[in-house]
Amino acid sequence: MACSRRQFIGGALGSIAVWPALARAARQEADPGRVFRHGVASGDPLADRVVLWTRVTPRPDATGALRVTWRVADDERLEHVVAQGTAETSAARDFTVKVDAATLRAGRTYYYAFDSAGERSPVGRTRTLPQDDVSRVRLAAVSCSNYPAGYFNVLRCIANRDDLDAVLHLGDYIYEFANGVYGDGAGSGRVPMPAGEASTLADYRMRYATYRSDVDLQAAHQAHPFIAVWDDHEVINDWWRDGSPRHRAGDSTWRVRLAAGLQAYREWMPVRESAPGEFHLYRSFRFGRLADLHMLDTRSFRDRQAPGRDPAALADPSRTLMGKTQEDWLVAGLQRSQREGTGWRLIGQQTIFSPLSPPGVAVQNTDIWDGYPAARARMFDAIERGKLSNVAILSGDIHSSWALDVPRSPLKTYSARSGEGSLAVELVTPAISSPPLFASAAMRDATALLQLVTPHLKFFDGERRGYVLLDLTKARLQSDWYHVPAVDVRASDEVRAAAFVCEAGSSRLATA
Repeated sequence: MACSRRQFIGGALGSIAVWPALARAARQEADPGRVFRHGVASGDPLADRVVLWTRVTPRPDATGALRVTWRVADDERLEHVVAQGTAETSAARDFTVKVDAATLRAGRTYYYAFDSAGERSPVGRTRTLPQDDVSRVRLAAVSCSNYPAGYFNVLRCIANRDDLDAVLHLGDYIYEFANGVYGDGAGSGRVPMPAGEASTLADYRMRYATYRSDVDLQAAHQAHPFIAVWDDHEVINDWWRDGSPRHRAGDSTWRVRLAAGLQAYREWMPVRESAPGEFHLYRSFRFGRLADLHMLDTRSFRDRQAPGRDPAALADPSRTLMGKTQEDWLVAGLQRSQREGTGWRLIGQQTIFSPLSPPGVAVQNTDIWDGYPAARARMFDAIERGKLSNVAILSGDIHSSWALDVPRSPLKTYSARSGEGSLAVELVTPAISSPPLFASAAMRDATALLQLVTPHLKFFDGERRGYVLLDLTKARLQSDWYHVPAVDVRASDEVRAAAFVCEAGSSRLATA
């Protein structure tokens, strides 16, 4: 059914009824003279702090470091200040600013802004995580925002919500491709800069600047804290620990390119750094006693993708998608969460975890967990040994919507009728704007075969962009898929396409 609860009024940019500050920011998008032309953002919220981000666009005659002040308040007018400070930025970090605003109260909504060169940034809204008992948590999960492929209408819909604790971005925040390779923005004016492929630090910085100039992306960041991880396109398609399909292992040019992509991500994203220039993206967030969220990095530590027709290589028990240190960290975190009686264990990660390739058939996509069966088996072992309950895996990457039970072997150890044999549930969010992977006639035919060998698949849509809304209580996790009608024009309409519930203790999905 169509969801009209939050409609915009007139104009390509729209005006936001939920929060007037966002409408003011939208009207500023075309002004090239603004100091804060890339907006503001917040991320990695904890119970007592949150990362605040912006970028200062330097004047042509500016040299050296630029001084920025920031403040956090209880109110949108920033009259009741609860934290404030100063920061410096320079060309060394592309004039981006990131501060970890601390001494905040748990489970509270705050407003923040920056000042520099006599100008104030847009006012952002953020929220700290709750502590102790909390009755409900609501999250939105997104992935795959492709600037030349279409407008970020999905992010506008998310910005227009006033009921989210955080937004989870599960990777492919940018695409490195040259314009025209995977989306052509020439007709719409959405040509990403540089127009060629991004491969150097200057390129990646310019690409993020292009994306962060988008008013709908700015609005989503301005309205909600983000918890983000990267996937492959923040650097190059299908990269792995020591290379990519276009870079040989040990190639010095690969290390330079990887470092450039990761530095630009660190500069432009509101992710926490443990020390200046130091951070890793696998980390945990605790939503009181209701949910623990473990965000994974399945790119930086993975082994090279094995050929799909080489079962011996695929089955190598030493192969890893996360690396041993991260695997041990995740298992320990899940076990601790279970011992402490936390209601739900959420895993935010990039690619589909559930088994999709039947035994004896060549694996078609070895970039997903099907290409790392030993690593997935170790996760199943951990769930069974630890008697872990209420595990929900949140995934992106594949530009389509999926709701799945997660058994070890869908054709051997799982009952589609009862859900028995499922050890977790998986919720896959579609793309924000990237081209759907199952929209062609050939791929539509392939989905019919897919559903024959995936009895654990409860819902599938391969042609629409959108997001997943997660609504958690102690008793249940509800997942709703919202789709937007199109991305070729800027709009804010959305349709609730499907809804599923996992009752606490069941590890299986049912229609809501």
